[in-house]
Amino acid sequence: MKGKFRAAVLALFGGLILPFSVIGCSLFEDPIDYDQPIRIGLLPIIDSVPFYAAEADGLFEEQGLNVQLETFSSAAERNVALQTGAIDAQLADLIATGLLNNDEHLVQIVKTTYRANDQNGMIALIAGKDSNVKTPSDLIGKEVGISSNSLIEYHLDMYLDDAGINRDDVVKVEVASIPTRMELLSSGQLETAILPEPLTTLAVKFGGTIVIDDQDSRLGLSVLEFKKDFIENHPGLVELIVAIHDESIGNINSDPSNYEHLLSEKARLPEVLQETFRMPPFPVGDIPTEAEITKSNDWLLSKGLIDSARSYEEVVNTRFTQGN
Repeated sequence: MKGKFRAAVLALFGGLILPFSVIGCSLFEDPIDYDQPIRIGLLPIIDSVPFYAAEADGLFEEQGLNVQLETFSSAAERNVALQTGAIDAQLADLIATGLLNNDEHLVQIVKTTYRANDQNGMIALIAGKDSNVKTPSDLIGKEVGISSNSLIEYHLDMYLDDAGINRDDVVKVEVASIPTRMELLSSGQLETAILPEPLTTLAVKFGGTIVIDDQDSRLGLSVLEFKKDFIENHPGLVELIVAIHDESIGNINSDPSNYEHLLSEKARLPEVLQETFRMPPFPVGDIPTEAEITKSNDWLLSKGLIDSARSYEEVVNTRFTQGN
């Protein structure tokens, strides 16, 4: 069992014509520069699948767009690429967005790419099989493996707040590497840990217990954000990318089995889960709410990670989804 577990973790982390209403009713009058490269930074996770599906289906090519999907092994590597101008846009989260916008107004969110829902969670607090942690109240005094100052710690703090548990009543253990965190949990060296899907499902398969997840709170979400100057210079291209991404989501949601091979090929779904883990639904025409932005900003401020909070209008550009 241990060998299968380790192999699964290493496998996970090793290494269209758009409708006339979209094309004909553009929000922007400036001509679109189809020669302009659009470099989008992705991570090898479930959230990225609609981009790869759009590429596989030829949706970018059919619209004459020069889209380059760049996959990074970590969020830190992806953020550096954005800051240095190596990419124009990225799949990210609200915490990463707040951190990027701290010193300068660098990025704007144009759509939500994935959300937790009442059937599919995104991030969960998992207890090891021998930890004796079954309910949130059992967490008091227990270790929780996290990566600090990130979406992972944000989820832990929100879970504790919702459960009425003081954040200082658990022992936060820094384990930045997700596969290492998973392995320490499985081996009993960590009592509990915060993990994203599909590792949540993998941990349960190997004896872990979901203590808290975001199916009810719908806390988990990822976003597509562009550099602010790219939006200003190429709004028509951004509009097309948003529309194509939504079309790709529609294709996936209509026939998920047709795209499930991308979970293993692009999202590094472990082989042990390939027969049972199903493609989740993705949201169409969705953007983060003002309450969600405020909540993430408040956490960043409370941690001293940002100096001041940017307004909802600064963080989220609603022009590209206003017709949905």
